[in-house]
Amino acid sequence: MSRRSALTATAVVLAAFAVGFAIYAKSAAAATPGIIAVAGDVRVDENVVRAPSIAYPTPDYAVGIPTAATAAPKKRTTASGGSSRAPVVSGFLSETFVGQGDHVTKGQTVARLDTAMLDLGVRQAETARTKARVSIDVLDNNLDTMASARAKLVKARAQLVKARAGLVTARAGLVATIGVLTRNRAGLRKQIAAIEQLIIQVPPVGPPHVPPYPVLLAGLRQGLTGLNAGIAGAKAGLAKMSAGLATMSTGLAKMSTGLAKLDTARTQLLGVRRLAVVNVEAQDVALRLAKARRDVATIVAPVDGVVTYVRPAGTAVMVGAPLVRIRPDGRTHAFTFLASDQLALVKVGSAASISYDSNPGPALAAHVSSIGGSATLPPTSFPTSIVHMTRAVRVTIELDDGLAAPPGTPVDIEISAGS
Repeated sequence: MSRRSALTATAVVLAAFAVGFAIYAKSAAAATPGIIAVAGDVRVDENVVRAPSIAYPTPDYAVGIPTAATAAPKKRTTASGGSSRAPVVSGFLSETFVGQGDHVTKGQTVARLDTAMLDLGVRQAETARTKARVSIDVLDNNLDTMASARAKLVKARAQLVKARAGLVTARAGLVATIGVLTRNRAGLRKQIAAIEQLIIQVPPVGPPHVPPYPVLLAGLRQGLTGLNAGIAGAKAGLAKMSAGLATMSTGLAKMSTGLAKLDTARTQLLGVRRLAVVNVEAQDVALRLAKARRDVATIVAPVDGVVTYVRPAGTAVMVGAPLVRIRPDGRTHAFTFLASDQLALVKVGSAASISYDSNPGPALAAHVSSIGGSATLPPTSFPTSIVHMTRAVRVTIELDDGLAAPPGTPVDIEISAGS
């Protein structure tokens, strides 16, 4: 920069400061003692209700049929390769229930997006939950059937164990009987041998007192034959009993194996049921999520206030687009900027008054409600020439109860200055 240009710039800056100081001196000279007169704006506080981001469900036209038609859709990717699930269009604004200027209360329904797809998502979630619960009923029926079969098998096994114990007792008795018969047969054989020996020693023809050994021997031999037949029959019965015991043992082993298999199957089925219960809980969560998504499509007022804007019904809205604007109920606030020397004479609660061109009556009573914590350069659009060249602190003025001024209106503010 040339020396001449530098001198010119310096002169312009000095002239600007001189003009500003002159204006400040003039305004200070014209000011009423004890009053700080500044310009301000009536603050516009609005709650903007925007179009929500709703994840619409994918229509499932073959619910429950595990085919390629119901396979999960592939993720869509952006040009940069990252996945993008956020919808661009929030939906169609199907209904509006308020108009500009209407007063609404917090929680009141003001508009609704089209919920056809969201209703479908709720129905799909309800169908999936119903299927999951039906699967639990089927598993419970199978468990009941299995428990009944096991109880019958346990009862039959107990009866077979009892019958086998009885057969074991009978076999033991038969063994004891065979032992007795065997001992009797041995004794009978000894008697037959003794008589045969006597017959050999006694002559065949003798005196009348000779015993009738041949008759006795024939009877003993007949008894021996009967004993042999009895022992043979008892042994045959014992063999049958042993075979029966073996068959019963085999049956008991099979029953034990069957009970073990039933217990294993029941354990596995209980595991499947636990997974089914988890699936039902997951479907319950999915249903609540689907209903929550549908509820988001119903737009409600976040505060009590007056509607200043409503988007027309029947239009497609982008995510984040304003649907309704509401000016909350409450006291009216104006704001201004004070320089450091002015701020030294003001505190929260200082009396003030507000006037504006369209107000035909006297100035509106107000007071200082808050003072900013740091100084900043006021925006150049703010209607004052005193503080544009220096830093100032934003001060909020609150109108007293029942008083109001049009939002966004430029106003003149007078603040009572303390000593």
